[in-house]
Order: sequence, then C-alpha cells, then structure tokens
Amino acid sequence: MKKLVVFPNDPLLAYYKKGEIKTRYFNPKNFFNEVHIISLTDKEIDSGKVQVMAGSAKLKIYPVGRVLSIKNPFLFFKKYKQILEIIKNINPCAIRAYNPEINGFIATKCAKTLNIPIIISLHGDFSEMRNFPLRYRFIKLKELKNHLSFIIISKLTEKYCLQNANLVICVSKFLTKYAQKYGAKKTEVIYNRVYFEQFKKSFISTNNKKLNILTVGRLEPQKNQQTLIRAMQNINGELTILGNGRSKEALKKLSMTLCIENKIKFISSVNNNEIQKFYWKADIFAIASLWEGFCIPVLEAMATGLPIVVSNKEPLVEVLGNTGIVVENNPKDFTEAFLKLQKNPKLRKELGEKAKERAIKLDGEIMEERELNVYKKLIEKK
Repeated sequence: MKKLVVFPNDPLLAYYKKGEIKTRYFNPKNFFNEVHIISLTDKEIDSGKVQVMAGSAKLKIYPVGRVLSIKNPFLFFKKYKQILEIIKNINPCAIRAYNPEINGFIATKCAKTLNIPIIISLHGDFSEMRNFPLRYRFIKLKELKNHLSFIIISKLTEKYCLQNANLVICVSKFLTKYAQKYGAKKTEVIYNRVYFEQFKKSFISTNNKKLNILTVGRLEPQKNQQTLIRAMQNINGELTILGNGRSKEALKKLSMTLCIENKIKFISSVNNNEIQKFYWKADIFAIASLWEGFCIPVLEAMATGLPIVVSNKEPLVEVLGNTGIVVENNPKDFTEAFLKLQKNPKLRKELGEKAKERAIKLDGEIMEERELNVYKKLIEKK
C-alpha cells in the first residue's frame, strides 16, 4: 500500500475557488493508493469536490488549523506534535511539500523525525518574492504586516527545508540556482504539467485586421498587466485579461483614463478544464511579468500554437526558447511586437508552429512520467 502525505501550497478550497483543480496533480500516473493532505487551515473543502487531484487514490484531508500565533507562541509546538502523530499513524512512504515556508518546515521536520523521504517543490524564488514588493513600492500599508511576517518566517525556514530535503523539485532551471544557493543537495527540473491534447487546435489564426490578444494570470503588481493595457493604445484589437486579484479596479481605471476601455475585456476566472477555449479565440498571447517562477499560461499558449510576446525575464525566456518574441518590459516595445505580428501573418504562423513543437517536448504526460520516476527512485532508496 503506497501512501503519500502532501503539504499543499494553499488550502484545497483555494485551488477549487480559483478553478485550478487538475487531474492527478498530487498522484502522477496514479502511483499512490492513498493521498493524505495536511492543510494548515481551519476549514477545508469536501474531498469529493477535489478527488480528481488524487486520481484513483483514496483522498483524505486533515484541516489542522493555523500553526502560528503571536498571542500564543506555544501553538506551533502543539500543532507540530498533532501533525507528527497524524503522519505517524498514516505511515506514508513519502512526504511532499509545495513550498519551503512554514508548510515545508513542518513537513521536513516530521520527515526527519520519522525517517521518511521528503520532497520540496519550488515554484518561485523566495528571495525575489521578499524583495519585490518593497523594491517596486507595490505594497500597501495594510499589507506590510503580512509581508514582514512572510520575510521573517521564510528566512527562518527555507534554508532548513532545502538543505534537508531528499530532493528539491524546481519548476524551471532558473530556480535551481536559488535552491543550490540555500543548500539543496539534489535538484530535479520538472515543469508544471500542461497537457498538449487539451490545448491543441487544428489551425493557427492569420487574421491581420482586428487582433485578439490574450493574457492570463493573477491581477497583481507582479504580473504588470498595466504595460499591456498601455500597449493597446495604438493597436486595432482587443486585449482579454483573464484572471482576478487586487489590481483589478486599478487596471479598469487605467483603461478608462486612457479612453480604451472598449479595447480591454476582463474575465475573472475560468475552470481549468475550459480555459483552452479562450486560447483558441486568441491571435496572440502576451505576458509582461516583472518576475516569475514558471508561468503556466506561457506553456498553455505554446500548446495552443499561438505566437507569444513576453518580457525579457527568466524563466519566461527559458520556457519559450526561441519560439516567440522577447521584448523589454515597456508599452512601446510590446506595441511594436504586436504591430509586427499583425502585419506579418506568415511570421505569426511560423512562431505558432515552433511554439507548438516545443510544447509537445514539454508535454504534461512527459512531466508526469518524470515525476512518477522521482517517487519510484525515492521510495526504493528508503
């Protein structure tokens, strides 16, 4: 009986609300018979609504509540003992944590105590995440407390997690430098899973009149959608912004200030199993992020066969390879790239085909198989 304990990045309820319920996300190729989720929240979703994330395995969720409290400094030790006892009773063959913060710290501590192999997943560079809001002054006073808490906790936990993990899975080559800087002994690059079959379409648009440009991502300062909105001022077309977040009202206000609100379309959220329909309607895909850990939408656009324009940031350039257009992160350069693609349908088709070919090499089936092999090797060594 193969059992896996998972410490997810967020409560599963948050995955559900965002429409990010992905088949076998926690159980590659249905390798495990049981998947047990340790969720650091008081209230969780019914397991039946997220069962697909565990594939064919039996799924059980343990909402253990918050583990940190300024008012009660002893809460952590109480919760740690509770979680340790839960894991001891499960007796898993592996533990997986999806960040090196407090989730990963508890997971690693339990794994070392019980002599269970531990995998830490890296989806972002925490040093960049700590510095970004302060560097770009994108943090509000009411958010400062939470950000300072993140800075302190992550600095206390990340080194311990990365040094003691049996394996650190990085979602891009770019992140391996960060992992190794903090002492990771063994790293493996496995891109986030995007399945080509879900996104492929039979033709690539050569429309050279009114362009349909798509961008997908959280509406946060990091994603920098305002650059794309400004780039639309001299474009005959429409920009669809798919995502939700705290920047939404500011972005809407910007489009009205520029008098181009008729060119900007906002869509808050879409279920993962329907998101491909928006890519199919697009002529061009664009991302203007200031930093990323991976950026799944770029790979989704590649699988669709769209010509892609991205800001000159890693790992966007790494994922895209030589299959798209890389520009400096300003409205002028994005506008020029859009106009270039609008005037040259042949180039759009050529870039779309190259992107699709690269997406096939990075297909979710390949990544899922790679993840399966990681678990097999880890468990065999136990």
